[in-house]
Amino acid sequence: MLRLWISLSLILSCVLAKHPHILFILMDDQGYGDMGYTYPTNDVHTPLLDELAAKGLKLNRHYTSWLCTPTRASIMSGRYPIELGIQHDVFASNTEECLNEKELLMPEVVRHNGYATHLVGKWHLGYARWSCMPCMRGFDSALGYTSGTTGWITHKVGSYYDFYQCARSLEEGLTWGVLSKDKGIYSNFLYNKRVKKIIQNHDPESPLFLYLPMQSVHSSYYAPENYYTCTGNKRCTMQAMLNSAEDLIGDVISYFQDAGLWEDTILLYGSDNGGPHSTYHSNGHLKGYKSTLWEGGVRTPSFIYSPNESLLPERFRGTSTDCYFHVSDWYQTIISISGGWSKYERSTGNKMPIDLDSIDQSSYLLNDNSGTCPRTEIMLHIDPVKKVAGYYKNDFKLLVGDQDSTNSCSGTAFYPLNIDSLDFDVIQLFNITADPNEADDISSSNADIVTDMVYDLTEYLKKQRPLQCQLPTIDGSYPNDVVPYYIPWDYSQGYLPSSAFHKL
Repeated sequence: MLRLWISLSLILSCVLAKHPHILFILMDDQGYGDMGYTYPTNDVHTPLLDELAAKGLKLNRHYTSWLCTPTRASIMSGRYPIELGIQHDVFASNTEECLNEKELLMPEVVRHNGYATHLVGKWHLGYARWSCMPCMRGFDSALGYTSGTTGWITHKVGSYYDFYQCARSLEEGLTWGVLSKDKGIYSNFLYNKRVKKIIQNHDPESPLFLYLPMQSVHSSYYAPENYYTCTGNKRCTMQAMLNSAEDLIGDVISYFQDAGLWEDTILLYGSDNGGPHSTYHSNGHLKGYKSTLWEGGVRTPSFIYSPNESLLPERFRGTSTDCYFHVSDWYQTIISISGGWSKYERSTGNKMPIDLDSIDQSSYLLNDNSGTCPRTEIMLHIDPVKKVAGYYKNDFKLLVGDQDSTNSCSGTAFYPLNIDSLDFDVIQLFNITADPNEADDISSSNADIVTDMVYDLTEYLKKQRPLQCQLPTIDGSYPNDVVPYYIPWDYSQGYLPSSAFHKL
């Protein structure tokens, strides 16, 4: 391990800012209609994001999973959720659910390319063991929360506190603490403060990867009063939350500018899934919502921006692409932007993982997008609990099963998956290019296309992994009434004072 960290330090000293700084912003539950630019009659306004998107490259067909944990796992691992066994639901507290520690995560490779890697915001990929946590998965530091959401002011999930900070370095090893002293302070103010400190302390001669998985605009629906520009309905609260998010993003950009980093930065923006079935949210003209496979649940706003023409050429500015982009593609695309695989392979002796689903779209998006789209299909979802599936190929989208199913896990093993795991009594086919609203089911007149896509879909079952599906809660796990914090259970020394960081 010491040799590995020495290698990382040597790499870092050799790699200057020839690779761009990367700012990756992932919104939480921002639906297609929760962004100003997505359709003309929108009832919310996002002037900063609209301006960045208008001067950048919009990804019109940015596809995610139907929930946040599977999406975040795909981003970090470069794999479809079915290959990680986490496609059905989000990770729950007090269980052993964790993104497989054998997976090589994207920030681990980026760090080998000489980048300082930092996370500020939501993790939600497991916390049962330290090996599940971001500071053991490639991030030099992390501040935020482990769960699907946390209180904006209390920083609690139920009765227990979920707000932590960790860091890892060759000199100090792993240090960490729970931040209960920050109760009463609005989350976005804490994220703002942390990002400012990261950038002020960053060596401008080395590249920076800042992952900002936002708490906005997930429930609970709250923003300080000064962010409200209207009252009287829930969309006014959404507008206030978006105003707060834009305030944070604007400050982050200003910190990059003040440090002289912005001109060499590329900004990547997306949302983790569609907006929930709630009057706070809107998915615009798209059908469906979060936790469904309709477009409104899985098609989200996304764009790329950079002030530097060598990073985003002038001919791409103010344009958009209708090519498929799956969230797993961020894995290979970000690694490519950061310098590729060669430094990681040389310093570790390991090769790039095989059979990744991620496609490197950096050349197409940032150099020449006049040719064929890099991706022609997306294995969107196969869920043995709800017995539904979704698959895109060329112009078509196949949906299998009752999309309104409310089946849920009961702890029963749903593995291995097979053709009987799906409900083929209900099949729908849409030309998603011509019919993005999914109004016209054309399955009955295109039996050959259906047969072809069903075959492809079932072939993906060969890549499955056992399903983590509401694993049983573990007695004595954290949090509990004795240790009221969301912290890894392999810390076994009991109650933790919140005034200091701890070394492991």
